[in-house]
Amino acid sequence: MLNEKKGRFTPAQKIIIAALAACLVWLLAQVPFLAEYLFARGVTRWAEGIISAVTGIFPFSFYEIVAVLLILGAVALVLYICMHLSRAQRKKLLPVLRRLAAAAAAVFFAFCLLYAPLYNRTGVSSALGLPDVQQVTEENAYAAAEYYVERLNALADDFGRDGEGNILPEQSFAETAELLNARYDSLQTDYFSPYTVNPKAVALSVPMSYLGITGIYFPFTGEANVNVNIPAYEIPVTMAHEMAHAKGVARENEANIAAYVLCIMAEDPYLQYSGLMNAAAVLINSLPEEEYEELRSRLAPEVLKEYSNAGAHYAQYDGWIDSLSSFVNDLFLKSNGVPGGTRSYGQTAQSLVALYVKLCG
Repeated sequence: MLNEKKGRFTPAQKIIIAALAACLVWLLAQVPFLAEYLFARGVTRWAEGIISAVTGIFPFSFYEIVAVLLILGAVALVLYICMHLSRAQRKKLLPVLRRLAAAAAAVFFAFCLLYAPLYNRTGVSSALGLPDVQQVTEENAYAAAEYYVERLNALADDFGRDGEGNILPEQSFAETAELLNARYDSLQTDYFSPYTVNPKAVALSVPMSYLGITGIYFPFTGEANVNVNIPAYEIPVTMAHEMAHAKGVARENEANIAAYVLCIMAEDPYLQYSGLMNAAAVLINSLPEEEYEELRSRLAPEVLKEYSNAGAHYAQYDGWIDSLSSFVNDLFLKSNGVPGGTRSYGQTAQSLVALYVKLCG
C-alpha cells in the first residue's frame, strides 16, 4: 500500500498538474470582477501583505540577492549543459531539466497568484478622485502644462542645491517613504492595499542604471525597490510609483498616475517638486513644437539646468544592455495585456489634465 501511494504521480505528472493549476488561476484572473474582488482586494492582497511584512523587517533587498543568484545560476546551468552534451552524459541532464521545469511551473503559479490579476482590475483614476476628462486637446493640455510650469517655478527657489544645480533633499530615503505611506493612507479607499510599504534602496543601483531601470517591484518578495543612482528630484515619484505596485496597481501608466497625483497634492515641498518636474515634462513634451518652445522658455533657469543634468546622467548609461532590458520589459508588459508595452510609462497626459481640472475647480 505504501509503495502504491508513493508512486501515485510521476515527477512529470506533478509538473503538469502545477502548470495546469497556474493556468487555472491565470484564467480566473482574466475575469475583471474576480480580478478585483477575489484577488486584488482578497487573496493577492493578503498573500503580498504577509510576504512584505516578513521581507520588510530586513533593511536589504531580497530582490537583489535573488537577481544575483539567478544570474550565477544561469551561468552555471549553461556550463553544466555544455559539459553533458555528449551522448554518454545526456542522461544526467534529465533530472536537472526536470527540476528546472518544476521551478518554472512554481514561479508561474506564484506570479499568477501574486501579480497577474492586478492587470485586469478597474482603473486607478476614480480611487484618486480624478474627474472624467474625455480627451486631451491642445487647449487643455497647454492650460495644464502652463499651470504645472507656474507651480514648478514657484517652488524652484525653495531648495538648497549642489554645485551642479541639483536639489538637495531635506529628508532621508526612509523619511520620504514615511511621507508617501501617509499619503496613500490619506486616500481612505479600499482600492489600495492597507499594508505599509517599506521601499528598499538598491545597493546595486549603478548596474541597475545600465539596465535602464529606475525602480522595480518584485512580487515574489513583496519589495518596492528604488534605484538611488538617479537624480534627487526623481526619488519621490519613483518611490511612489513602486509603492503603487505594492499597493495593488500593476499597469505602469496607472502607477505613474498614482505617483504624480500623490506627490503633486502633497503638502511636503520635496514631494511636490518631484511630481511637478515629471508632470511638466510629460505635458510640455506632448505639445506642438511652437507651444513646446514657448512653455519651455518660461521654465526657471534652475529647472532647465536640472532637466539638463538629468539628461546627461541617463545618457551615460545608454547602450546595448539598456536596449536589451527595454526590449525584454516591453515583451513582458505586452504579454500581460498592456498593448503599448514600455510606451505605457508615458501614457499619463490625460490624467495630468484631469488633475489640473481637479486642482483648479
